[in-house]
Amino acid sequence: VHRPCLAQRRIDPPRNARLSTMALRPWNVFQKTLFAVRPEAGAGRISVTTQLSLARARLQIQEPTIVASTAQCAAILLPASATVWLLLFAAQWRYSDPSRLRAVEEGPGGVILLDLLGSRLAAHLGPYQVPNFVRGRLHETPLKLLSEESLPDYKRAYALSRLGQISQRQVAIVDVLRLEPAGSTGAYNLLDVVTVLRSAFESQTVEVSAAPGSIGTMSTSLQDAAVRIVLDIVSALPPEERSVPGWVLSSLVAARGTPWSDGPQGEELKASLLLQLLRTPSNCELAAALPDVLDYVQQPGIKAKADTVFPIRAYLLSGETPDLLRRCSRLIGKQCPGTVELPPRAPRDTPRLQAKHDVRNAWTTALITVCWASFRAWRGILDVNALIGMSRASASALAGMGVLEGLWRLEERMIESRWYYEDASLMLPCSAAMCLTNAVAWSWAFRLSALAPFVACRLVKDDFLDAYRSFEP
Repeated sequence: VHRPCLAQRRIDPPRNARLSTMALRPWNVFQKTLFAVRPEAGAGRISVTTQLSLARARLQIQEPTIVASTAQCAAILLPASATVWLLLFAAQWRYSDPSRLRAVEEGPGGVILLDLLGSRLAAHLGPYQVPNFVRGRLHETPLKLLSEESLPDYKRAYALSRLGQISQRQVAIVDVLRLEPAGSTGAYNLLDVVTVLRSAFESQTVEVSAAPGSIGTMSTSLQDAAVRIVLDIVSALPPEERSVPGWVLSSLVAARGTPWSDGPQGEELKASLLLQLLRTPSNCELAAALPDVLDYVQQPGIKAKADTVFPIRAYLLSGETPDLLRRCSRLIGKQCPGTVELPPRAPRDTPRLQAKHDVRNAWTTALITVCWASFRAWRGILDVNALIGMSRASASALAGMGVLEGLWRLEERMIESRWYYEDASLMLPCSAAMCLTNAVAWSWAFRLSALAPFVACRLVKDDFLDAYRSFEP
């Protein structure tokens, strides 16, 4: 058979012929891959379709994998990173004027633009935008909206989103609470903010039959956003500035819904927040006069694991409250002796909430990285050599992800510092150096199949798992 004629001739295997998988010879004719099947004696009975699939898989294994070098990736990422940094620098300079910032928020598409500028990812790609938000008093309109009795869900979602962008930075939310509101003679305090975030402690019941996007589903997500803001504020403030009214403590111990009732860890979250509030002596005095709070701290507590078939997930989502409730009782008894009876000490069976949260975050990142690296390294045939190749690719990807995660966390520590927030003369060169370092690190990690899972974690996983949450002051 001549090769030029092969594209016009149909080759049918003889009937009842024994076909060998080694007899498949691919020829590329007119940009099409054709296969000639030749029967051989001693071969098993394998269909032509199966042999074609095996041949394609072997061709993928034989073809060399072309991976861009670090220099090639850097040639693309460095100019792109520099462009993004310049755009963010222009936004930081233009919107340093509070009137311009408020005007762009009120204009068409302004809310989306400010959401992008205030995101956590933008803080790593260019100059810091959150100080402009605080100086422009973008928090005042959301606080006024949340103080209204009947507020549509879309306005409540906007208000919580804007406050959440500011509260996720501890230095920024502390400055907000110490600013004097417009037309007032005193600064904000925790009471003002918690009052407008009353939905965080409301006992909401969502209908099981509620369709996605319905009012019940929206209310659950908004309550979760309000709880996140309260946790941010309580963790950022020192204990002496956490004074709250008695209804906050009573509402907290009776709270239901997301996230208070999301499994055993929801109960541990509730006890942990109560413990942080009771570190303020005035709150302990209020709690001593509230029977529902005293009943809550004197209960035995729970030790339970999440209801799931995966043992690691069940362990990381477990909840323990006996030790937290004992510490709450001890704080109340210290301020008001004789009001509570201190329960016996109960050792923990699992780590603290902060440790479980951090381990779950790292475990999820590792799973995403290994799945992506294995998918990239697999060539269609599952054998010992393929398993070894996928294991090596996964190890390289995990090493690259470890470097990227460590660099990202160091940048987070720098962004959260007081000098980075206040001094623009230091923030700008550090931001440029951070942009350059990220571009070089991402170029290196691209060869290790670590860049794609890293981006997926930043865009999806971090917000879903609340990866930067701090449960302990």
